Amino acid sequence: MQLALLALLSSITSARPVLGQSGPLNPPLLESTELSKPSLWRKEWPEFRTSEGVATVTAGLASLAIVIAGPVDQPRWQGPILFDDAVRNGLRASDADTRHTYKTVGDWTYRLAPLLPLVDVFLVSAIGRKDSKLALNLGGMLLEAYSYSGLLSEVSTQLSARKRPYSECREGGECDTQSFFSGHSAIAATSAGLMCANHTRIALYGNPALDIGSCVLMSVNAVVTATSRVVADRHYATDVIVGTGVGFAFGYAVPVLLHYSYGPKRDRAIAFAPDPSCGGNCIAVRGVF
Repeated sequence: MQLALLALLSSITSARPVLGQSGPLNPPLLESTELSKPSLWRKEWPEFRTSEGVATVTAGLASLAIVIAGPVDQPRWQGPILFDDAVRNGLRASDADTRHTYKTVGDWTYRLAPLLPLVDVFLVSAIGRKDSKLALNLGGMLLEAYSYSGLLSEVSTQLSARKRPYSECREGGECDTQSFFSGHSAIAATSAGLMCANHTRIALYGNPALDIGSCVLMSVNAVVTATSRVVADRHYATDVIVGTGVGFAFGYAVPVLLHYSYGPKRDRAIAFAPDPSCGGNCIAVRGVF
């Protein structure tokens, strides 16, 4: 019985086509490799690290704890500095209804700011391109940038306790102290930084005009958000300038410094040799860096 089974297995093995030969049961290897597309995430770019994930979760939990604790009631800082007064007088809407309208505009541009980066992660990368590696890394960087930007905004608000320009303190001295720096401006600018960093290094949309246009679009959205907060008298100019700068810095720096700055190392060489321009009486230093 065992000899019969061995003979059967031997006959099946010998009947298999030789690897690499074409046939009805063994199509060319080229056909299978053509079906899989390489990821747009380059091999030299480090993937989203566990340490980044831990830092992202920690920053998110810290921000949540500050929000739950609530704002400071007593202002530590109030009034304009530098050019705040001049900008406020020039931009602030004159009536309450118009200020409320601009506040609503700023709220919507702030809420919609993460939409396009999320579209890049889910619709463009995961669904459209079926590029799971790209989607996971873009998603990780997105959460990381927002968590850092949000945490710094919450910490700054608590420490500075700057009274909003429109705020009138209630009886007992309680004031709205969430002025510095502008969280709306920071989050909108974080989205702009992410889009500019990602689309200048990855052809996500496959069209240079669309890729650069997405960076421009989100940058305009950040400017509109920041301006509307001043017109609505919710923030001073210095609040939105700092918020926009911090947000864009995190949105741009997280992808670029932690991932995109890595690349193939160039050969470096330095050589010392007589320089014929001075008759060989001097030494020239030449190098490739």
